[in-house]
Amino acid sequence: MTSIGVVTDSTADLQPAVQERLGVAVVPLIINWDGKTYRDKIDLTQAEFYRRLRTSKTLPRTGAPSLAAFEAVFREQLKRHDAVVSVNLAARLSGTYEVARRAAESVDPQHIAVVESGSVSVCLGWLAEIAADLARQGLALAEIVERLEKLRGRVRILALLETLEFLQRGGRIGRAAALAGTLLSVKPILSVKHGEVSPLERVRTMNGALRRLVELVVAQGPVERLGVIDADAAASATEVEKQLRERYPDLTVERGELGPVVGTHGGPGVVGVGILLAR
Repeated sequence: MTSIGVVTDSTADLQPAVQERLGVAVVPLIINWDGKTYRDKIDLTQAEFYRRLRTSKTLPRTGAPSLAAFEAVFREQLKRHDAVVSVNLAARLSGTYEVARRAAESVDPQHIAVVESGSVSVCLGWLAEIAADLARQGLALAEIVERLEKLRGRVRILALLETLEFLQRGGRIGRAAALAGTLLSVKPILSVKHGEVSPLERVRTMNGALRRLVELVVAQGPVERLGVIDADAAASATEVEKQLRERYPDLTVERGELGPVVGTHGGPGVVGVGILLAR
């Protein structure tokens, strides 16, 4: 049986316990802020990051991991495994996938496969978890890649933002620019699907937006897995979780936190729902 290691990046927002249990290696993205460089989730905790982000006059800048960082992790994984699959942040959102692909070419392209997730956060984390489960089941590298490429079409994130200010300031607003000009008067709801951030709706009050977020999740159709994530917005996330549990009484609604890299672009106050559509 071939042993296969699994790698992802820090935007997967994997819970440390899950990461350790499955043996998934995580390569941190980089945050540059006021002349200092931080490794995502290593040098800057979520609590510290959001506390500072709410009051800072400067916006941090995020960057992909270095080629050397991925190369080092891939080499370490190949010491313990016959092959490696790396599942990474959507290519449209970051250069991380391209760096991982180049590192795989440099280290051992025959035994390292890099998969572009088309997503981020909880959905990327799910794909990494599934990759680890498939590896434990003994599937070959090509089979795991094929499964992941099929699954990525079934994942999406719906996210409610307190403001579009941070997406706009970071230059990542994309098609969501259609919502600009009303930054202070509405709560925008966006989708992340096939790696692209797109506007869905604008709602005037937070309570109304939370209800509408749940309605939009339900409108996606039958779901297999749900996860609620937030950026320093635990109370709002708890309300969304409660409403989703009422709609899906037989489904476990998972909870997680958006890490600093994703939080840089969405800003504090984001509440998102990760969705894995049923087959």
